[in-house]
Amino acid sequence: MAGQVAAGTVDEIRAVVSRRNVTCRTSLSVAAIRAWPEIEQLSEDAGTIHIVTQDAEKVLRRLLDADAGVRDIEVRRAGLAPWKRRCDRRAM
Repeated sequence: MAGQVAAGTVDEIRAVVSRRNVTCRTSLSVAAIRAWPEIEQLSEDAGTIHIVTQDAEKVLRRLLDADAGVRDIEVRRAGLAPWKRRCDRRAM
């Protein structure tokens, strides 16, 4: 189908879209974390760092090695909702 972005089940698409969202509170600077090669996107909001990466395990190791006081760590699979909204807007 012309204009089709992806086909398959949600699980099949998730297997391709392997990004993870990592959030934490750390004393490390945003600039220092952003320099890590595994970081795809990074933002900071009210002291909480939000990271998008395909290698969450490596990012977690770096965080723990660089900041023994890192806290409030959370790792989640990147959702498909933002991707679906973009696709829906394009279809209009």
